[in-house]
Amino acid sequence: MKVTISRNDLLDAANKVKTIVSSKSALPILSHVLLEAEGNTLKLSATDLKVSIECSVDCTVHKSGSMTMSAARMVSIVSELPDADITFELGDNNVISLECGKIQTKLYSMSPDEFPPIRDFSGIEPIILPQNVLRDIFLKTSFAICTDQARYNLTGLLLEMKEGKLISVATDGRRMSLVTESESAAEGLAFKVIIPGKLIHELERLLSSDEDVKVYIDENQAAFAFDSMRLVTQLIEGNFPNYEMVVPKKHDKEVVVGTAAFTEGMRRTRTMTNDKFNSVKIIVDSGAMTLRVSTPEVGEYEEELPIEYSGEKVEIAFNPDFVLDVLRHIDTEKAIFLLKDAMSPGVIKPYNEAPSDTYVNVVMPIRL
Repeated sequence: MKVTISRNDLLDAANKVKTIVSSKSALPILSHVLLEAEGNTLKLSATDLKVSIECSVDCTVHKSGSMTMSAARMVSIVSELPDADITFELGDNNVISLECGKIQTKLYSMSPDEFPPIRDFSGIEPIILPQNVLRDIFLKTSFAICTDQARYNLTGLLLEMKEGKLISVATDGRRMSLVTESESAAEGLAFKVIIPGKLIHELERLLSSDEDVKVYIDENQAAFAFDSMRLVTQLIEGNFPNYEMVVPKKHDKEVVVGTAAFTEGMRRTRTMTNDKFNSVKIIVDSGAMTLRVSTPEVGEYEEELPIEYSGEKVEIAFNPDFVLDVLRHIDTEKAIFLLKDAMSPGVIKPYNEAPSDTYVNVVMPIRL
């Protein structure tokens, strides 16, 4: 195998695939990137056996073939090379010769035959979705994905299509975020899968344009193909909580508050908490919301915000980080905060003139 490629193109592709590479795998080949040259294209692939990524880039192929290269070594070397074309060639004993201008180096690699195969999904009809829509619904929910491996079925994001709606849900048991999108969903098409959090965060990083993404789904794997990229993942097996049952149906206290003011206030309260005492008391009364923090060995904080509310007084406490995660993704001028009592979950949504449940966040309170 021998190819010539732009240094910047190679570095860009290498940076896109390197995040999948596991630094602690028991299999040495998983620390390598597979490079395959054919026609006028170089394809870089990386995998941790659960999530895989492929990125194709244009190049001059002098001799087709395949080789592997340490992901960390490739990125570190290429990033230090001058902005010029790079030629690399696979020689005997898996030794790679690399040239860039007057720079010459040799790298030891592993046999490409050791690299695990990546599923190609041939014969499966793709689901077509806009990249920007998919990225948006992931960003609005993925912060609630559980990181506790003991609750494995919650360590991914539920992606479901039914009744002409595309639904994205994440929960860690203490909060839940739900997005319902109807403009991009295909009528008559239905699926329900749990996608690992690692793959979701990779898609958030890579999806960007107004172009479409092709989604392939089978019983235990899924793939997302767009631009010059393709990501493949194992799906999480198990039951996801019934999100429709999690959303409280009855709230008698509806608070409308400025999104920016609420966000800034919660950020200020966060500076007065610590890891052991991380809660803010929210006191809602007619026309005003009071944010109050009292943290041993730190101090006290209180702030009052104007609100639209005329019901009875209620006091409730929340983890400020959970509230801030939601507010960062509300793009309306005002937010609506739905409450029942001090022990019931709160609901935070964007405030629109017409009531809408397209973006709903449920946050469990902290016992006062």
